[in-house]
Amino acid sequence: GTTRTRTTPCTSAFQSSKHRIVGSIDAVVEFARALALRGRIVASREKPLVWSFSPTIVEVASASRSFLTNTQVARVPKGTMSRASAHALALVLSLAVLVSGVQAQAKPTDEVGTNALPVYSITTDEWSDDVLADPSETVVAVTSAGSCVCDLTEGACDGNCCCDPDCTSTELGLFTARSDDDTLTVCLDEGPAPPSLDYCVPSSAMSSVNLESSSTLSVVTNNEASMSFLSQQLCIVDSNSAELGKYFTDPGFATTDDLATARTREIGKFFRPDPTAVAAAVAAKATAAASELYRVNDTIAATGAPGNVFTLPGKTFSGVCGYTNVVGFGLPLPSAIEEDAAECDVPLTNLATACTGSTLSSDNLINNLRVADTKGSSPTYIAPTVSSMKYRARVGGNEQTLAAVTGVTSPAATYDAATDVCAFAVAEAHFTVTHTGAGSISAVSVELVYTDAIGAEGAQWITNAGTGVVPSVDPNSLRQKFSVKFVKSGSTAIPKSGSPGYVVGAPLMAGTVTVDPSASSAKEAVSRLVDGLPIPAAGLDGHCGSNFNSPVRFGMSQSSSCAVPLTLSGLQAFCEGTGSSGSVDAYMNVIATTSAADGVAPTAGAPLPAQLTDGLFYSVSTASLSLSAATAVVAGWADASYLNVADWRACSTTDDSDCATEIAALGAPAESMSWDASTNTCSNVVVGVNLDVLTAKVGTMDNPQSRVSRVSPEWVYDSWTYVDPYASSSARQDFMLTSTVRFVEMEQASAEGVTPATPPIFPSLPADVFYPFVSAGPAGGKAAASASWWFAAAVALVAALATTRQEC
Repeated sequence: GTTRTRTTPCTSAFQSSKHRIVGSIDAVVEFARALALRGRIVASREKPLVWSFSPTIVEVASASRSFLTNTQVARVPKGTMSRASAHALALVLSLAVLVSGVQAQAKPTDEVGTNALPVYSITTDEWSDDVLADPSETVVAVTSAGSCVCDLTEGACDGNCCCDPDCTSTELGLFTARSDDDTLTVCLDEGPAPPSLDYCVPSSAMSSVNLESSSTLSVVTNNEASMSFLSQQLCIVDSNSAELGKYFTDPGFATTDDLATARTREIGKFFRPDPTAVAAAVAAKATAAASELYRVNDTIAATGAPGNVFTLPGKTFSGVCGYTNVVGFGLPLPSAIEEDAAECDVPLTNLATACTGSTLSSDNLINNLRVADTKGSSPTYIAPTVSSMKYRARVGGNEQTLAAVTGVTSPAATYDAATDVCAFAVAEAHFTVTHTGAGSISAVSVELVYTDAIGAEGAQWITNAGTGVVPSVDPNSLRQKFSVKFVKSGSTAIPKSGSPGYVVGAPLMAGTVTVDPSASSAKEAVSRLVDGLPIPAAGLDGHCGSNFNSPVRFGMSQSSSCAVPLTLSGLQAFCEGTGSSGSVDAYMNVIATTSAADGVAPTAGAPLPAQLTDGLFYSVSTASLSLSAATAVVAGWADASYLNVADWRACSTTDDSDCATEIAALGAPAESMSWDASTNTCSNVVVGVNLDVLTAKVGTMDNPQSRVSRVSPEWVYDSWTYVDPYASSSARQDFMLTSTVRFVEMEQASAEGVTPATPPIFPSLPADVFYPFVSAGPAGGKAAASASWWFAAAVALVAALATTRQEC
């Protein structure tokens, strides 16, 4: 017969002659959620449910028939579940429906493929309004270069950057209050002030100054005059020019007020702060905290987070993930421009516990997180929305997009004891906090990347190794990445690598030239790469893959290597072009997931370094490489707009075909690979790409700005030799691919002041100097003095001299 019962959301207990389940709702919901995520059930929250059970089938029915649209049935084979077990499972499922409201999310099957390099999109409005049909290179005045180095985001206000032109007066008012005076705000370092000249008259009284825009006024040299008669008569004996240098003067006697002011300003730098200064700081902090609106660097209240404060994992002293990154309002995480994300490692020694009890599970990161929109006593708590979900393959790193499932914020991690694998482990979580620009938060979204966490020496790892599959490095830990960016509602924030010069360690900004997709326009812009210029790199196991790239960092010469494992016969097949396993990614998948036969090798085609960068440096159009034959460019200045392609090409003014920062695409290798059976050597293998980046300094000596002046790539060739002729036919040797980047500085003359243009013999006079005797030019304009004016002036001068002599 069939037994019927009704449950309520307040109780969770069931007892039979053999089984009894008593526990908290949270505990049983976790079990039901795990079942749901494995694709066994679909559940949703609505009205109290009536459950029907039998030893052979568990069926869910709603009190409202309109709820049955997406309901599925979970069937259990006959003889595998007792009546008591069926009752227990049904009770668990009912509680899951009433409380969790989750729906199944299927894990995708791993696929071989190349992830498209992420780029910043160009909108239709930008094509029509902002991209110029005839772009010209931006001229940076060296006297003002580097005057706002804290402006590191295009189109958005950088927190506490008081010189940022994107900041509105309202946003400036939200900057962090100073600890000694809450009416003043903290300002980040903006760089030294541009050089200036001090005149004895107001600047408004100056008609013109013949100072060239390229003058730096940075160095004044004293040269000994020659011994010629004329030079000795006109040389400088002494000078009191203020432009010979600027120095700190002795401030003289210090008052008690000077000491008190200094102690207040430096309050956080002493073991025993001055009590008066502490009291002033506490009062200023209380005043700032009284406002309901967030100010820059205020902590953000949140439920479901450690200490009820929005906090993300970061490195502890051992590198293990811990909640160390407290998110400050308006400030990105990580704060350093040299880092893409905050990274840390989750140990996998006890994967069963780590899978659901650590940051591997989105339940502990996102699903229970609620962020307060303001600092008020009764804020609205905002639940994060998942803007994208991807699943990263264990081999090759290919990422597949997951479709959103109704009722699921983000799938929680699930552990499979049979294989010692944690599915839906969070590998990356990137948050975007949208604010109003007036101190309140309007939305929070997150982009997620999932992967499988495989237990060290677990069943899956041992199975792979035992079947001849190339085992990866013992997965003792899983590296996670986290980031937070703040975006004003209605605006698009795009990070820069400096302002205007590059910051050492910042990504080298690069992209490909793209044409306006509309048929009526031939405008060009730059499809800018989000992570900067990439070069091939290794995965966690040291092997090559098209999804393992290393971003080039400005000013940091680097070498990046990865390995391609080949047997002796496989090396020969690759060298002679008879390999049949497809691309290097497909080949890596073959040897990592199957007991590959001897002799398998990548198929002949584009050079391996070109395959690993999706054809970015390759001039030969190849269907499988989306960036092949594309025009790759590098930004000369770190704040170059992707809407002005001229700033990314830096073409010669005399030869527009010579563009200094356009990466000349590399063609097919000049010589084919050749095999020498006597030495087991393959010659002329393209093993990497070398990139030379020429840099130059511009601006004042105390704050020089670095720019890219020229870029030049070239293929790197080498020979691969199988060194052990006695190895078994299935033994694979690692052959290395190595790409390099060299930053070299342009040879420049010592910094010196630029000599202004020679002034005219007769100075320019205002148009109305002889008014009303001589009429001026058109109203509102200035007329140059004519020859008749000069004649009149000469006559007046002679008359004045004659009169003076008569009086004497």
